[in-house]
Amino acid sequence: MATNPAAQIAPSVITSIPGITGDQRFLFDTVGYLHLRGAMAGDEVAESLRRIDALAGTDLAAFNADRPDGMAKQLNRPFSRILDLDPWFLRFLDHPASCGFLPEFLGPDYRHIDNDVLYTIPGYPGGGWHRGVSRHDTGHMRGGAFLCPMVKVFHCLTDVGPGGGAFVVVPGSHKSNVDIPIDRADLPGQHVFDDVHAGDFIIFNEAVLHNGTANRSAATRKTLIVNFGRADAGVWEGYAPADRTFAAATPRQRRILDNRDHAWTEPSIP
Repeated sequence: MATNPAAQIAPSVITSIPGITGDQRFLFDTVGYLHLRGAMAGDEVAESLRRIDALAGTDLAAFNADRPDGMAKQLNRPFSRILDLDPWFLRFLDHPASCGFLPEFLGPDYRHIDNDVLYTIPGYPGGGWHRGVSRHDTGHMRGGAFLCPMVKVFHCLTDVGPGGGAFVVVPGSHKSNVDIPIDRADLPGQHVFDDVHAGDFIIFNEAVLHNGTANRSAATRKTLIVNFGRADAGVWEGYAPADRTFAAATPRQRRILDNRDHAWTEPSIP
């Protein structure tokens, strides 16, 4: 089912792990997200798309036969558990463009929660505003250190312009103390990611209100999503990595995956 593991490609042109800057710490604290432009090289984007295309037509029911209850929790638009479908994608657990940021937001022993490939197809009407974890009045920071329960990375595999089903967030909503109705398409102060290029990464605190907008274009927005938590995070139901995936991982990646027997519950933040 997986594509040829021998067809290896270097994880982007980045030759060293970038450290987070003071400006980026400030931005992540205040707005709750970072847009990393050009984080992944074109050849890695192309290889990711080639491998995803090779999985078209996968019988997901048969693939998930070992977890019939957990499958109901998966996104599958079109694939969940891409790490299991093709372990080549394990590189996105500790990609050089993001692994300098994740320990800052989650701690050095951050863990995997779930992973998906998301297609926002032409005609998609848009989603609903939601959060993955609860907002907190400190924005999940205490004593100058981030305490985020959940941080998601969008690895953007296609360009996204206006009307292309863009991702949208409400900056600062991870620390908002004011309730607002969210049953509408637009919220005050929202930021629409309609200037995205293939290879960009978007890293965001899952307590930020976020959504997907209507795709009025003729192109499909394609995103590889990996969700992470702190050392005490469990895996989302239906996403525990298979034994063969765990065996294929590097020692560092195994540490990120070694919470696979621990079910996700939202941790309390003091």
